[in-house]
Amino acid sequence: MNIDFSGLLKLYAALSGASLCFIIKSGNKNVILASNNELNAESKNLIKQFYSEFSNNKFDLGAISQLKSVDILQSHFQCKSIYGNFLTNLDGYNYHLFAICYNSEKAQEQLQHLETVVNSIATQLNLNYELHEKLELTFSKIDAVVYSYNLKNETFDFISNSAEKILGLTEDEIRVDQKKILRKIAKDNFKNYKNFILKVKQGEPAIFDSEFKTNTGKLQFLHHVAEPIVVDGKIEKVVGVISDNTRERNIIDKLKKSEKRFGLLINTAIDFIYSLNGFGYLIQVNENGANALGYTSEEMLGKHFLDFAADYQKDDISKSFQNMLSSKSTIHFEIDLLHKLNKAIKYEFLATPLLEGDEITGMLGIGRDITRRRQNEEKIKQLNLKLKETQRLVEIERDRAKQQITILEEINILKNEFISNVSHELRTPLASIVGFAETIASDEDLPKDLVLEFSGIILTEGKRLARFIDDILDFSELESGGANLHKEEFNIIDMLNVVAKKATEDFNANNITFTALIPDAEITIFADKEKLIKAFNTIFENTLRFTKSGDHVSIVIQDFLKEVGIVISDNGNGISESDLEFLFHKFHSSGSTNASTPTAGIALSLVKQIFDHHKGLLQVKSSVGEGTTFIIRLPKKLI
Repeated sequence: MNIDFSGLLKLYAALSGASLCFIIKSGNKNVILASNNELNAESKNLIKQFYSEFSNNKFDLGAISQLKSVDILQSHFQCKSIYGNFLTNLDGYNYHLFAICYNSEKAQEQLQHLETVVNSIATQLNLNYELHEKLELTFSKIDAVVYSYNLKNETFDFISNSAEKILGLTEDEIRVDQKKILRKIAKDNFKNYKNFILKVKQGEPAIFDSEFKTNTGKLQFLHHVAEPIVVDGKIEKVVGVISDNTRERNIIDKLKKSEKRFGLLINTAIDFIYSLNGFGYLIQVNENGANALGYTSEEMLGKHFLDFAADYQKDDISKSFQNMLSSKSTIHFEIDLLHKLNKAIKYEFLATPLLEGDEITGMLGIGRDITRRRQNEEKIKQLNLKLKETQRLVEIERDRAKQQITILEEINILKNEFISNVSHELRTPLASIVGFAETIASDEDLPKDLVLEFSGIILTEGKRLARFIDDILDFSELESGGANLHKEEFNIIDMLNVVAKKATEDFNANNITFTALIPDAEITIFADKEKLIKAFNTIFENTLRFTKSGDHVSIVIQDFLKEVGIVISDNGNGISESDLEFLFHKFHSSGSTNASTPTAGIALSLVKQIFDHHKGLLQVKSSVGEGTTFIIRLPKKLI
């Protein structure tokens, strides 16, 4: 055990007034473990003589003053008294702390503190002894000798108890005669040994392999690794490991003997055939396999297998090897090896472990270049994908054709409904016009006030008929793309105020609350003013059809950066999801309104066309029983 007690010993000397403090271990040579000052040979000799006499008195601390050697020791150090403290007994050896003092009174005064220091030293001894025992137990399980050599004292601080097993020498034999190890090294290895020692003394790690004869004369191979410990530019210690690699060397010799036979076989093959040692390094590669990667077999030997693998696959290879090691069975895997020109070549490998008993000592494998095969498989895969995509497109076109047929059928039905509704829209005012005209013409005695009333009805129905015909013409013109928009710059706020005023009158007449949140601002747009008025009036007319007495309608204007937003909402009947889907269809008419007769379904389709031709947006959101919201956005005239 080697512990640095210098700090505690200096503290003990300061407290006790001692000129010298030292710790000594009982034994054949009574080893001085530590002292607070350097001791010369004479001092060491006197201390050991004193301790020998002390041990003869059975380590009786009370008998110190009666020992003959005490007078000699006091005379040598010119001191007044010697104090002794028992520290501990470890493995049959006693450990004592002694202080040689000039002033005995100071030691008495600091007795309590001195006891604390003594207890600290004893604790360190015990802890270090326990650690030493654990290290001995640990290293006894390792087939290697671990040591620490003190260059200053030229002694071993530590030698693991495996020395006898590996070297055939006990720890005591090595400590007594260090050259015993050298005498067993083969003479042919001494030159390498000298280079090994020289490198260590230069402060560099070194490795030394040698043949070594055991006590029985058996030859074994040792692998020696040494690491110098440098402190403040000086080498203080050398730590090292001596391991027996006889088994590995024997395996290598066996492999070398079979290399020639194996080489004759693999060098005739066109595949990549290789063998690895237990660490994954190539120890044999056939020439044809190496040439396929742009190398010679000599260039590949001694390099790790992963050195030739693509970086993105090294983790996968490592996992495959681990699977083989755990299962000890043949594995199959595919990897990309890199050609000398850095070109990736795909290989398919079969690898099997080489076993010696239950221990895996290497690997044997064979790989085949499957790059072209995988390329062909990839082409087939791509063709299959294209075939599936083509089939999918054919199915889509079939579904689309079916859908178009369905749509055409629905359009035909809607067209018939449209014609029926248009006929109704035309017939209703015409019937009124013809009926009241015939009444006026057939009855000359008809009162003047009735003639005026009937004439007014004829005029109203005629105007209604004219507006309907205008709507049809406008719709036809807009849908054919030939609309002639009369665009101009104007303030849309003024226009919306006019529309809102008319809507207020219509809604109030039907007991419907109408709210207009129109800002007092100027928002200029470039559009066909008359067509926009017509579009907004149509939306309000449609809203009137879907609301009833007591409902509420509102219009809100929002000024955006490049657009003006108009939101028209009501809490009326709402529009069903099925009707909402076809709301702007030119042949669609919903019967879910408050009007007594259905419409031809052209009005909202015309509104949609007007906003589309102005590059605007029209959206409708509605739920049955909750109401409907029209969302309109029109581009502003940007300066």
